[in-house]
Amino acid sequence: MNKTSKKMNRILAAAAAVAVVVLAAALVYFGYSVLGNPVSNQPQATPRPVLTEPGGQEKPQQTQGLDAVEVDLAEYTVYRLDELDFQFVIAKIRVRAEEAINIPLSHFTTSEGIQLDQIDSYLNVLDSQGLYVGKQNVWFELVSLETSYVANIFIPVRDRQARSVAVHMDFGDNEDLQMDLSRAEGTKEMLGYVADDIITDGRTYQMQVGAAFQIAPEEMYRTFEDGSTETAGLPSTAEVHVFRLEAVSLWGDEITVEQAVYETDSAVQFEALPVGFDSEKYDNILGKTIRDKDSGVLFFITYNPDREPITYQGKLRLKLQGQENWIEIQVSL
Repeated sequence: MNKTSKKMNRILAAAAAVAVVVLAAALVYFGYSVLGNPVSNQPQATPRPVLTEPGGQEKPQQTQGLDAVEVDLAEYTVYRLDELDFQFVIAKIRVRAEEAINIPLSHFTTSEGIQLDQIDSYLNVLDSQGLYVGKQNVWFELVSLETSYVANIFIPVRDRQARSVAVHMDFGDNEDLQMDLSRAEGTKEMLGYVADDIITDGRTYQMQVGAAFQIAPEEMYRTFEDGSTETAGLPSTAEVHVFRLEAVSLWGDEITVEQAVYETDSAVQFEALPVGFDSEKYDNILGKTIRDKDSGVLFFITYNPDREPITYQGKLRLKLQGQENWIEIQVSL
């Protein structure tokens, strides 16, 4: 081996050694950042919630041994949106108890004096602007049949300039949940429903709406109050668009979708076909009372005389019985 080759080998060996040292340092830093800093205010990917199955609706009695309950903060995301005159936090907390968990959020109060079961005015503002904390699987009661539970909670902050907030619990020896508000990483996109999201009010129901698909107009029929049926008689230019909807009543409350409208980005509206219209394969869920778990579809009629492919961009708007605000899902038709 000549001198040039030996020199080159020494250079390569030295470079390899440096690379190993750099990699080791990076791994040590990463390990410290992740394991040594358990509470993070960086935006975290919320695990995709799963629609509750029947049989999971037994609600335990309120937790009696509150002094034994432990609560700590796992992670949180700060939202400070231009459209709002307040900021808020969605915090993931861990709850451990010696019995099944049912703890009202009246036991949680912020450093601004806001009780976390008295936050409907903030939620109404968000809902009115198509911003839904349910997208982040937020709950407004701490309820679980298990003795260990992880939940996302909503924490409003009146002062948009505040740079920290704390949440105090009036039970046990738990330390206040402390959150740094200096970095607001939450976005509007993190609060908007799209097809296949789990939609929830965090109290009484969960729903899931699939992407739209089409069926043949000839499949449609109408049932009258006397039980008689006839074909829907849709013209040949009609197109039938269908949204599949599945819903669960979490604790046996009655859930009813009483109105459904599809609104395009150009403000054209299509109303869902009312009760009585069904197809050979799909049942209309509009107006149906759900006390457990059920599924069905919403039917929308558009007209396409030229028979050219048309895709509408817009949102599906749902009105639930007893709910003041509509739910909006961004989805094409």
